[in-house]
Amino acid sequence: MLELKHPYISVDYGGARSYGGRQQSDGSRSMQKCGCGIVAAADVLLYLSRSSVENGKDSPALSPIRQADYEAFCRRLRTAYMPIIPHAGINGLGLMAGMELFFRRNSLPYSAQWRFYNGDMWKKMSEMLEADMPVIMSVGPNFPCFWKNSRATLYEQAADGSFRSAALTKAHYVTATGMNDDWVRISSWGRMLYINRAEFERYTHEHSAGFLCSILYISHK
Repeated sequence: MLELKHPYISVDYGGARSYGGRQQSDGSRSMQKCGCGIVAAADVLLYLSRSSVENGKDSPALSPIRQADYEAFCRRLRTAYMPIIPHAGINGLGLMAGMELFFRRNSLPYSAQWRFYNGDMWKKMSEMLEADMPVIMSVGPNFPCFWKNSRATLYEQAADGSFRSAALTKAHYVTATGMNDDWVRISSWGRMLYINRAEFERYTHEHSAGFLCSILYISHK
């Protein structure tokens, strides 16, 4: 599996260490309901600050990160860079703009681009992982019938290597930390989970749309 070169961000939630941030534990109801984009952005920025630029001047202490410090960083992102819309969260273009602003204000040598799903999405994802960058990935809402409830399956891997269904989701950001020809390993809700690539493609074409099932492509300037 192609994967990140360093251990992924972990948050200490009362002695239990997560795999990435966990929006359900945030004290803000808005974050609990629609903060997945902020959590994904926070994880990526914290990972980049550890692996390539030490500490960005807006970054708190790194892994294992105290829950209070992690939530303070998320609040900083919401206030100064990525305001979320109540009950709706943040769309891909808003996420891209917020990341670009963070990079500029903190003199970080990166550029962000929201890429629609197309034939090169997996290639672009592998480029980022090879460059030791986590990838923000969107499991889009149902489209054009937003009120429908078709969902993509997220899996967990058993000790014997098999995969079993762990959750269903739509309109949700996750962060990819590894991939092979069949699976994408992700962080979601503070857990290590997996997306089946073929199933994600079917979900995109049958229940959502390419401009909604996308990735945030970050590159070095």
